[in-house]
Amino acid sequence: MMATLNHTTSPTPLIAPHISILDIFVPGSTSILAAIEPVLATNSYFRPLFLCMLLVFLGRHVCRYLWGVAEAHFASTVHVQHSSEVYDMVGLWMTSQPFAHRARSSVARVGWRRSSGHEDGTQKKPLHYSPWKGTFYFIYNKHLFWFRSVEKELGICIEEVVTVSCIGSPTILKQFFNDCRGAYLNLTKNKTSIFEHCSGKWKRTNLKSTRPISTVVMNDEVKEGLLQDIESFLEPKAPTWHANRGIPYRKGYLLYGPPGTGKSSLCLSLAGRFDLDVYILNISAADRNSLGALFAELPSRCLLLLEDVDAVGAARPRRGEMDITQAGEDATQSQPPSQGKLSLSDILNALDGVSPQEGRLLMMTTNHLDHLDWALIRAGRVDKKIELPNADKDVIFRLFCMIFKRAEGDIPAPKEPAEDDRTVEEFARDFARKVPEREFSPAEIQSYLVEHRGSARVAVEKVQEWMDRTRAERSKVARVDSFMEVQRSSVIN
Repeated sequence: MMATLNHTTSPTPLIAPHISILDIFVPGSTSILAAIEPVLATNSYFRPLFLCMLLVFLGRHVCRYLWGVAEAHFASTVHVQHSSEVYDMVGLWMTSQPFAHRARSSVARVGWRRSSGHEDGTQKKPLHYSPWKGTFYFIYNKHLFWFRSVEKELGICIEEVVTVSCIGSPTILKQFFNDCRGAYLNLTKNKTSIFEHCSGKWKRTNLKSTRPISTVVMNDEVKEGLLQDIESFLEPKAPTWHANRGIPYRKGYLLYGPPGTGKSSLCLSLAGRFDLDVYILNISAADRNSLGALFAELPSRCLLLLEDVDAVGAARPRRGEMDITQAGEDATQSQPPSQGKLSLSDILNALDGVSPQEGRLLMMTTNHLDHLDWALIRAGRVDKKIELPNADKDVIFRLFCMIFKRAEGDIPAPKEPAEDDRTVEEFARDFARKVPEREFSPAEIQSYLVEHRGSARVAVEKVQEWMDRTRAERSKVARVDSFMEVQRSSVIN
Protein backbone atom coordinates (compact mmCIF):
# COMPACT_ATOMS: atom_id res chain seq x y z
CA MET A 1 0.00 0.00 0.00
CA MET A 2 2.76 2.32 1.05
CA ALA A 3 4.84 1.37 -1.97
CA THR A 4 1.92 2.07 -4.22
CA LEU A 5 1.38 5.49 -2.62
CA ASN A 6 5.03 6.39 -3.01
CA HIS A 7 4.94 5.29 -6.62
CA THR A 8 1.93 7.36 -7.50
CA THR A 9 2.99 10.56 -5.71
CA SER A 10 6.59 10.79 -6.98
CA PRO A 11 7.09 13.94 -9.16
CA THR A 12 7.38 13.57 -12.89
CA PRO A 13 10.79 14.79 -14.11
CA LEU A 14 10.67 17.99 -16.28
CA ILE A 15 12.06 17.72 -19.78
CA ALA A 16 13.93 20.80 -20.95
CA PRO A 17 12.53 22.13 -24.21
CA HIS A 18 14.73 21.80 -27.29
CA ILE A 19 16.47 25.13 -27.98
CA SER A 20 17.89 25.64 -31.44
CA ILE A 21 21.20 27.43 -31.89
CA LEU A 22 19.41 29.63 -34.41
CA ASP A 23 17.05 30.79 -31.64
CA ILE A 24 19.99 32.13 -29.71
CA PHE A 25 20.89 34.58 -32.50
CA VAL A 26 17.39 35.07 -33.95
CA PRO A 27 14.77 34.47 -31.21
CA GLY A 28 11.62 32.78 -32.51
CA SER A 29 13.24 31.56 -35.70
CA THR A 30 12.41 27.89 -34.94
CA SER A 31 8.71 28.66 -34.66
CA ILE A 32 8.84 30.59 -37.91
CA LEU A 33 10.58 27.72 -39.69
CA ALA A 34 8.01 25.25 -38.35
CA ALA A 35 5.21 27.46 -39.61
CA ILE A 36 6.58 27.76 -43.14
CA GLU A 37 7.74 24.12 -43.37
CA PRO A 38 4.54 23.02 -45.16
CA VAL A 39 5.07 25.76 -47.75
CA LEU A 40 8.69 24.77 -48.34
CA ALA A 41 7.70 21.13 -48.76
CA THR A 42 5.38 21.90 -51.68
CA ASN A 43 8.27 22.73 -54.03
CA SER A 44 11.79 21.39 -54.07
CA TYR A 45 13.19 24.79 -55.11
CA PHE A 46 11.71 26.69 -52.17
CA ARG A 47 13.94 25.15 -49.54
CA PRO A 48 17.38 25.98 -51.11
CA LEU A 49 16.09 29.41 -52.12
CA PHE A 50 14.93 30.11 -48.60
CA LEU A 51 18.22 28.89 -47.14
CA CYS A 52 20.16 31.19 -49.46
CA MET A 53 18.06 34.16 -48.44
CA LEU A 54 18.49 33.26 -44.78
CA LEU A 55 22.25 32.97 -45.15
CA VAL A 56 22.44 36.36 -46.89
CA PHE A 57 20.32 37.93 -44.15
CA LEU A 58 22.39 36.43 -41.36
CA GLY A 59 25.64 37.15 -43.18
CA ARG A 60 24.85 40.83 -43.49
CA HIS A 61 24.02 41.11 -39.80
CA VAL A 62 27.08 39.16 -38.75
CA CYS A 63 29.34 41.25 -41.00
CA ARG A 64 27.77 44.46 -39.73
CA TYR A 65 28.25 43.32 -36.15
CA LEU A 66 31.87 42.31 -36.71
CA TRP A 67 32.58 45.56 -38.59
CA GLY A 68 31.06 47.54 -35.73
CA VAL A 69 33.28 45.73 -33.24
CA ALA A 70 36.36 46.36 -35.40
CA GLU A 71 35.44 50.02 -35.88
CA ALA A 72 34.82 50.52 -32.16
CA HIS A 73 38.03 48.86 -30.98
CA PHE A 74 40.55 49.08 -33.82
CA ALA A 75 39.59 52.15 -35.91
CA SER A 76 40.85 55.72 -35.55
CA THR A 77 38.35 58.49 -36.30
CA VAL A 78 38.47 62.26 -36.67
CA HIS A 79 35.26 64.33 -36.56
CA VAL A 80 35.02 67.60 -38.48
CA GLN A 81 32.20 70.13 -38.17
CA HIS A 82 30.91 72.07 -41.16
CA SER A 83 31.85 75.41 -39.58
CA SER A 84 35.51 74.41 -39.21
CA GLU A 85 38.11 75.40 -41.79
CA VAL A 86 39.29 71.78 -41.70
CA TYR A 87 35.99 70.96 -43.42
CA ASP A 88 37.11 73.06 -46.38
CA MET A 89 40.45 71.25 -46.44
CA VAL A 90 38.86 67.79 -46.48
CA GLY A 91 36.08 68.86 -48.84
CA LEU A 92 38.54 70.29 -51.33
CA TRP A 93 40.49 67.02 -51.33
CA MET A 94 37.31 64.96 -51.67
CA THR A 95 36.07 66.85 -54.71
CA SER A 96 39.28 65.96 -56.56
CA GLN A 97 38.96 62.20 -55.94
CA PRO A 98 37.34 59.77 -58.42
CA PHE A 99 35.17 58.10 -55.78
CA ALA A 100 33.47 61.43 -55.05
CA HIS A 101 32.05 61.45 -58.59
CA ARG A 102 30.77 57.88 -58.20
CA ALA A 103 28.95 58.54 -54.94
CA ARG A 104 25.24 57.73 -55.06
CA SER A 105 24.48 60.56 -52.63
CA SER A 106 26.15 63.92 -53.32
CA VAL A 107 25.74 67.56 -52.44
CA ALA A 108 26.04 70.10 -55.23
CA ARG A 109 27.66 73.48 -54.65
CA VAL A 110 27.90 76.50 -56.90
CA GLY A 111 31.40 77.87 -57.13
CA TRP A 112 32.92 75.56 -54.51
CA ARG A 113 36.36 76.23 -55.96
CA ARG A 114 35.66 79.93 -56.30
CA SER A 115 35.85 80.25 -52.54
CA SER A 116 39.07 78.28 -52.69
CA GLY A 117 40.68 80.70 -55.09
CA HIS A 118 40.64 78.22 -57.98
CA GLU A 119 37.89 79.69 -60.12
CA ASP A 120 39.18 80.61 -63.56
CA GLY A 121 36.11 82.51 -64.67
CA THR A 122 35.66 80.48 -67.86
CA GLN A 123 32.39 78.98 -66.71
CA LYS A 124 29.46 80.81 -65.19
CA LYS A 125 28.32 79.35 -61.86
CA PRO A 126 30.13 76.00 -62.15
CA LEU A 127 28.75 73.07 -60.17
CA HIS A 128 30.94 70.94 -57.94
CA TYR A 129 29.91 67.75 -56.17
CA SER A 130 31.06 66.10 -52.96
CA PRO A 131 29.77 63.03 -51.05
CA TRP A 132 26.96 63.64 -48.60
CA LYS A 133 24.89 61.64 -46.10
CA GLY A 134 26.50 58.26 -46.51
CA THR A 135 29.64 56.19 -46.12
CA PHE A 136 32.25 56.02 -48.87
CA TYR A 137 35.39 53.90 -48.88
CA PHE A 138 38.70 54.77 -50.48
CA ILE A 139 42.34 53.74 -50.35
CA TYR A 140 44.94 56.19 -49.10
CA ASN A 141 48.61 55.17 -48.88
CA LYS A 142 47.60 51.49 -49.06
CA HIS A 143 45.24 51.89 -46.10
CA LEU A 144 41.47 51.52 -46.13
CA PHE A 145 39.72 54.77 -45.23
CA TRP A 146 36.04 55.55 -45.03
CA PHE A 147 34.38 58.93 -45.19
CA ARG A 148 31.01 59.45 -43.53
CA SER A 149 28.78 62.51 -43.73
CA VAL A 150 25.82 62.91 -41.37
CA GLU A 151 23.62 65.68 -40.05
CA LYS A 152 23.55 66.32 -36.32
CA GLU A 153 21.41 68.58 -34.19
CA LEU A 154 23.53 71.15 -32.38
CA GLY A 155 21.11 73.01 -30.15
CA ILE A 156 18.49 74.54 -32.40
CA CYS A 157 20.64 74.18 -35.52
CA ILE A 158 21.35 71.22 -37.76
CA GLU A 159 24.94 71.01 -38.93
CA GLU A 160 26.73 68.60 -41.22
CA VAL A 161 29.45 66.61 -39.48
CA VAL A 162 32.07 64.65 -41.41
CA THR A 163 34.03 61.73 -39.96
CA VAL A 164 37.11 60.20 -41.55
CA SER A 165 38.24 56.82 -40.19
CA CYS A 166 40.82 54.13 -40.83
CA ILE A 167 41.79 50.81 -39.27
CA GLY A 168 44.97 51.02 -37.25
CA SER A 169 47.08 53.74 -35.70
CA PRO A 170 45.87 57.36 -35.80
CA THR A 171 49.25 58.32 -37.24
CA ILE A 172 48.19 57.51 -40.81
CA LEU A 173 44.95 59.42 -40.22
CA LYS A 174 46.85 62.50 -39.07
CA GLN A 175 49.09 62.16 -42.11
CA PHE A 176 45.99 62.23 -44.29
CA PHE A 177 44.80 65.48 -42.69
CA ASN A 178 48.27 66.98 -43.00
CA ASP A 179 48.21 66.18 -46.72
CA CYS A 180 44.77 67.79 -47.02
CA ARG A 181 46.11 70.83 -45.18
CA GLY A 182 49.17 71.00 -47.43
CA ALA A 183 47.07 70.86 -50.60
CA TYR A 184 44.73 73.50 -49.19
CA LEU A 185 47.55 75.86 -48.23
CA ASN A 186 49.19 75.37 -51.61
CA LEU A 187 45.95 76.28 -53.36
CA THR A 188 45.38 79.31 -51.14
CA LYS A 189 48.93 80.58 -51.44
CA ASN A 190 49.08 84.33 -52.10
CA LYS A 191 45.43 84.53 -51.09
CA THR A 192 43.74 86.21 -48.14
CA SER A 193 41.06 84.21 -46.34
CA ILE A 194 38.02 86.20 -45.22
CA PHE A 195 36.02 84.91 -42.26
CA GLU A 196 32.62 86.14 -41.12
CA HIS A 197 30.45 84.99 -38.25
CA CYS A 198 27.24 83.02 -38.66
CA SER A 199 25.19 81.41 -35.87
CA GLY A 200 27.87 82.26 -33.35
CA LYS A 201 30.76 80.67 -35.29
CA TRP A 202 33.40 81.85 -37.71
CA LYS A 203 33.08 80.60 -41.27
CA ARG A 204 35.32 81.30 -44.23
CA THR A 205 33.19 83.14 -46.76
CA ASN A 206 35.70 84.29 -49.34
CA LEU A 207 39.25 84.02 -50.56
CA LYS A 208 40.78 87.03 -52.28
CA SER A 209 44.00 87.44 -54.16
CA THR A 210 46.58 89.27 -52.09
CA ARG A 211 46.63 92.95 -52.95
CA PRO A 212 50.15 94.40 -53.07
CA ILE A 213 50.62 97.15 -50.52
CA SER A 214 52.15 99.26 -53.29
CA THR A 215 48.71 99.56 -54.92
CA VAL A 216 47.31 101.29 -51.82
CA VAL A 217 47.78 104.96 -52.67
CA MET A 218 48.15 107.01 -49.49
CA ASN A 219 50.70 109.12 -47.68
CA ASP A 220 54.00 107.24 -47.95
CA GLU A 221 55.26 108.35 -44.55
CA VAL A 222 52.09 107.14 -42.82
CA LYS A 223 52.16 103.86 -44.75
CA GLU A 224 55.79 103.10 -43.96
CA GLY A 225 55.29 103.92 -40.29
CA LEU A 226 52.31 101.57 -40.13
CA LEU A 227 54.17 98.75 -41.89
CA GLN A 228 57.17 99.06 -39.57
CA ASP A 229 54.94 99.10 -36.49
CA ILE A 230 53.06 95.94 -37.52
CA GLU A 231 56.26 94.18 -38.58
CA SER A 232 57.78 94.91 -35.17
CA PHE A 233 54.65 93.59 -33.46
CA LEU A 234 54.65 90.33 -35.43
CA GLU A 235 58.35 89.49 -35.16
CA PRO A 236 59.10 86.13 -33.45
CA LYS A 237 60.59 87.65 -30.27
CA ALA A 238 57.69 90.04 -29.69
CA PRO A 239 55.50 87.61 -27.63
CA THR A 240 58.36 86.97 -25.18
CA TRP A 241 59.11 90.67 -24.90
CA HIS A 242 55.48 91.45 -24.03
CA ALA A 243 55.19 88.52 -21.60
CA ASN A 244 58.34 89.53 -19.68
CA ARG A 245 56.84 92.96 -19.07
CA GLY A 246 53.28 91.85 -18.39
CA ILE A 247 51.92 93.66 -21.45
CA PRO A 248 49.07 92.02 -23.39
CA TYR A 249 50.38 90.88 -26.75
CA ARG A 250 47.87 92.56 -29.02
CA LYS A 251 47.72 95.67 -31.14
CA GLY A 252 44.91 98.04 -32.02
CA TYR A 253 44.50 100.64 -34.75
CA LEU A 254 41.74 103.06 -35.66
CA LEU A 255 41.43 104.15 -39.29
CA TYR A 256 39.19 107.16 -39.71
CA GLY A 257 38.24 109.41 -42.57
CA PRO A 258 35.49 110.09 -45.12
CA PRO A 259 33.93 107.22 -47.08
CA GLY A 260 36.01 105.98 -50.00
CA THR A 261 39.43 106.82 -48.58
CA GLY A 262 40.62 103.20 -48.60
CA LYS A 263 40.23 102.09 -44.98
CA SER A 264 38.97 98.58 -45.75
CA SER A 265 41.32 98.20 -48.71
CA LEU A 266 44.28 99.07 -46.51
CA CYS A 267 43.23 96.42 -43.97
CA LEU A 268 42.99 93.71 -46.63
CA SER A 269 46.31 94.72 -48.14
CA LEU A 270 48.00 94.63 -44.72
CA ALA A 271 46.56 91.15 -44.13
CA GLY A 272 48.05 89.96 -47.40
CA ARG A 273 51.38 91.64 -46.70
CA PHE A 274 51.79 89.84 -43.36
CA ASP A 275 49.97 86.62 -44.33
CA LEU A 276 47.10 87.09 -41.87
CA ASP A 277 43.55 85.79 -42.12
CA VAL A 278 40.87 88.48 -41.82
CA TYR A 279 38.00 88.04 -39.37
CA ILE A 280 35.24 90.58 -39.98
CA LEU A 281 33.00 91.27 -36.99
CA ASN A 282 29.69 92.73 -38.12
CA ILE A 283 28.62 94.63 -35.02
CA SER A 284 25.06 95.07 -36.28
CA ALA A 285 24.61 91.30 -36.74
CA ALA A 286 26.38 90.08 -33.59
CA ASP A 287 24.76 89.65 -30.18
CA ARG A 288 26.14 89.53 -26.67
CA ASN A 289 25.48 85.81 -26.31
CA SER A 290 27.88 84.88 -29.11
CA LEU A 291 30.39 87.75 -28.90
CA GLY A 292 32.52 86.13 -26.19
CA ALA A 293 32.63 82.81 -28.04
CA LEU A 294 33.62 84.56 -31.28
CA PHE A 295 36.54 86.32 -29.59
CA ALA A 296 37.59 83.09 -27.87
CA GLU A 297 37.73 81.26 -31.22
CA LEU A 298 40.04 83.82 -32.83
CA PRO A 299 43.40 82.31 -33.75
CA SER A 300 46.54 83.64 -32.13
CA ARG A 301 47.69 85.38 -35.31
CA CYS A 302 44.99 87.15 -37.31
CA LEU A 303 43.53 90.51 -38.25
CA LEU A 304 40.21 91.33 -36.58
CA LEU A 305 38.31 93.96 -38.56
CA LEU A 306 35.54 96.02 -36.95
CA GLU A 307 34.07 98.20 -39.68
CA ASP A 308 31.99 101.30 -38.92
CA VAL A 309 32.31 100.97 -35.15
CA ASP A 310 30.19 104.10 -34.73
CA ALA A 311 27.17 102.27 -36.17
CA VAL A 312 25.93 100.35 -33.14
CA GLY A 313 26.39 100.84 -29.44
CA ALA A 314 29.52 102.94 -29.71
CA ALA A 315 28.15 106.43 -30.17
CA ARG A 316 29.65 109.15 -28.03
CA PRO A 317 27.21 110.55 -25.41
CA ARG A 318 25.87 113.99 -26.20
CA ARG A 319 27.39 116.98 -24.51
CA GLY A 320 26.05 117.37 -20.99
CA GLU A 321 24.94 113.77 -20.70
CA MET A 322 28.32 112.32 -19.71
CA ASP A 323 31.85 113.66 -19.33
CA ILE A 324 34.49 111.93 -21.40
CA THR A 325 36.42 110.69 -18.41
CA GLN A 326 37.13 107.41 -16.75
CA ALA A 327 33.99 107.91 -14.69
CA GLY A 328 32.08 108.34 -17.92
CA GLU A 329 33.57 105.10 -19.23
CA ASP A 330 32.48 103.21 -16.11
CA ALA A 331 28.99 104.64 -16.39
CA THR A 332 28.81 103.66 -20.04
CA GLN A 333 29.80 100.10 -19.21
CA SER A 334 27.17 99.89 -16.48
CA GLN A 335 24.28 100.93 -18.69
CA PRO A 336 21.82 98.06 -19.18
CA PRO A 337 21.89 96.98 -22.85
CA SER A 338 18.84 96.12 -24.83
CA GLN A 339 18.02 92.44 -25.08
CA GLY A 340 20.27 90.64 -27.55
CA LYS A 341 21.82 93.77 -29.07
CA LEU A 342 25.42 94.73 -28.55
CA SER A 343 26.21 97.67 -26.32
CA LEU A 344 29.45 99.57 -25.89
CA SER A 345 29.98 97.64 -22.66
CA ASP A 346 29.78 94.32 -24.52
CA ILE A 347 32.39 95.43 -27.05
CA LEU A 348 34.74 96.73 -24.36
CA ASN A 349 34.43 93.55 -22.32
CA ALA A 350 35.22 91.45 -25.39
CA LEU A 351 38.25 93.57 -26.27
CA ASP A 352 39.63 93.51 -22.72
CA GLY A 353 38.44 90.04 -21.72
CA VAL A 354 40.48 87.02 -20.72
CA SER A 355 39.77 85.20 -23.99
CA PRO A 356 42.93 83.98 -25.75
CA GLN A 357 43.63 86.81 -28.19
CA GLU A 358 47.43 86.91 -28.05
CA GLY A 359 48.90 88.06 -31.34
CA ARG A 360 45.63 89.52 -32.52
CA LEU A 361 45.79 92.63 -34.71
CA LEU A 362 42.69 94.80 -34.26
CA MET A 363 41.69 97.24 -37.00
CA MET A 364 38.67 99.49 -36.44
CA THR A 365 37.29 101.82 -39.09
CA THR A 366 34.91 104.75 -38.87
CA ASN A 367 33.74 107.60 -41.04
CA HIS A 368 33.01 109.80 -38.02
CA LEU A 369 35.72 110.01 -35.38
CA ASP A 370 33.72 112.58 -33.41
CA HIS A 371 30.86 110.07 -33.01
CA LEU A 372 32.96 107.56 -31.09
CA ASP A 373 33.03 107.22 -27.33
CA TRP A 374 36.56 107.77 -26.06
CA ALA A 375 36.16 104.68 -23.88
CA LEU A 376 36.41 102.63 -27.06
CA ILE A 377 39.46 104.30 -28.54
CA ARG A 378 41.51 105.16 -25.46
CA ALA A 379 45.15 104.10 -25.16
CA GLY A 380 45.44 100.40 -24.43
CA ARG A 381 42.60 99.51 -26.75
CA VAL A 382 43.70 101.61 -29.72
CA ASP A 383 47.44 102.15 -29.95
CA LYS A 384 47.37 104.38 -33.01
CA LYS A 385 44.78 106.51 -34.75
CA ILE A 386 45.46 106.96 -38.46
CA GLU A 387 43.59 109.47 -40.57
CA LEU A 388 42.88 108.66 -44.21
CA PRO A 389 41.66 111.95 -45.68
CA ASN A 390 40.37 112.81 -49.12
CA ALA A 391 42.94 112.86 -51.90
CA ASP A 392 45.67 115.50 -51.90
CA LYS A 393 47.76 116.49 -54.92
CA ASP A 394 50.27 113.70 -54.43
CA VAL A 395 47.58 111.02 -54.13
CA ILE A 396 45.76 112.37 -57.19
CA PHE A 397 48.98 112.30 -59.23
CA ARG A 398 49.87 108.75 -58.17
CA LEU A 399 46.35 107.46 -58.80
CA PHE A 400 46.50 108.80 -62.35
CA CYS A 401 49.89 107.18 -62.97
CA MET A 402 48.76 103.87 -61.50
CA ILE A 403 45.77 103.70 -63.84
CA PHE A 404 47.44 104.79 -67.07
CA LYS A 405 51.00 103.54 -66.86
CA ARG A 406 51.49 100.32 -68.74
CA ALA A 407 51.85 97.08 -66.80
CA GLU A 408 52.47 93.49 -67.78
CA GLY A 409 49.35 91.79 -69.10
CA ASP A 410 47.45 95.01 -69.83
CA ILE A 411 44.72 95.01 -72.47
CA PRO A 412 45.63 97.47 -75.25
CA ALA A 413 43.46 100.54 -75.56
CA PRO A 414 40.73 100.08 -78.20
CA LYS A 415 41.00 103.56 -79.73
CA GLU A 416 44.37 105.12 -79.08
CA PRO A 417 47.85 103.68 -78.55
CA ALA A 418 48.95 103.69 -74.93
CA GLU A 419 50.96 106.76 -73.91
CA ASP A 420 54.50 106.25 -72.68
CA ASP A 421 55.28 106.78 -69.01
CA ARG A 422 56.66 110.29 -69.53
CA THR A 423 53.53 111.41 -71.32
CA VAL A 424 51.36 109.84 -68.63
CA GLU A 425 53.20 111.78 -65.93
CA GLU A 426 52.64 115.03 -67.83
CA PHE A 427 48.92 114.29 -68.05
CA ALA A 428 48.96 113.32 -64.35
CA ARG A 429 50.41 116.69 -63.32
CA ASP A 430 47.82 118.48 -65.44
CA PHE A 431 45.07 116.35 -63.91
CA ALA A 432 46.29 117.03 -60.36
CA ARG A 433 46.28 120.78 -61.02
CA LYS A 434 42.63 120.66 -62.11
CA VAL A 435 41.30 118.56 -59.20
CA PRO A 436 41.13 120.45 -55.87
CA GLU A 437 42.83 118.92 -52.85
CA ARG A 438 40.79 117.20 -50.11
CA GLU A 439 37.48 117.51 -51.99
CA PHE A 440 37.18 114.10 -53.63
CA SER A 441 37.93 110.70 -52.17
CA PRO A 442 40.48 108.37 -53.78
CA ALA A 443 37.64 105.95 -54.58
CA GLU A 444 35.75 108.64 -56.51
CA ILE A 445 38.82 109.67 -58.47
CA GLN A 446 39.81 106.09 -59.20
CA SER A 447 36.30 105.26 -60.41
CA TYR A 448 36.42 108.19 -62.84
CA LEU A 449 39.88 107.28 -64.12
CA VAL A 450 38.95 103.63 -64.65
CA GLU A 451 35.95 104.77 -66.68
CA HIS A 452 38.33 106.61 -69.03
CA ARG A 453 41.25 104.19 -68.83
CA GLY A 454 41.39 103.98 -72.63
CA SER A 455 42.77 107.52 -72.97
CA ALA A 456 44.66 109.65 -70.46
CA ARG A 457 44.02 112.71 -72.63
CA VAL A 458 40.24 112.25 -72.48
CA ALA A 459 40.41 111.75 -68.71
CA VAL A 460 42.09 115.15 -68.32
CA GLU A 461 39.76 116.91 -70.75
CA LYS A 462 36.53 115.68 -69.12
CA VAL A 463 37.52 116.02 -65.47
CA GLN A 464 35.80 119.39 -65.01
CA GLU A 465 32.54 117.97 -66.30
CA TRP A 466 32.87 115.06 -63.88
CA MET A 467 33.58 117.35 -60.90
CA ASP A 468 30.52 119.52 -61.65
CA ARG A 469 28.31 116.44 -61.90
CA THR A 470 29.67 114.96 -58.67
CA ARG A 471 29.14 118.22 -56.77
CA ALA A 472 25.56 118.43 -58.01
CA GLU A 473 24.88 114.87 -56.86
CA ARG A 474 26.37 115.62 -53.45
CA SER A 475 24.22 118.72 -53.10
CA LYS A 476 21.10 116.73 -53.90
CA VAL A 477 21.96 114.05 -51.35
CA ALA A 478 22.70 116.72 -48.73
CA ARG A 479 19.27 118.32 -49.26
CA VAL A 480 17.56 114.95 -48.86
CA ASP A 481 19.52 114.22 -45.68
CA SER A 482 18.67 117.64 -44.29
CA PHE A 483 14.98 117.12 -45.02
CA MET A 484 15.00 113.71 -43.33
CA GLU A 485 16.74 115.16 -40.27
CA VAL A 486 14.08 117.87 -39.99
CA GLN A 487 11.36 115.23 -40.23
CA ARG A 488 12.96 113.14 -37.49
CA SER A 489 13.30 116.18 -35.24
CA SER A 490 9.65 117.11 -35.72
CA VAL A 491 8.55 113.59 -34.84
CA ILE A 492 10.67 113.59 -31.66
CA ASN A 493 9.36 116.99 -30.57
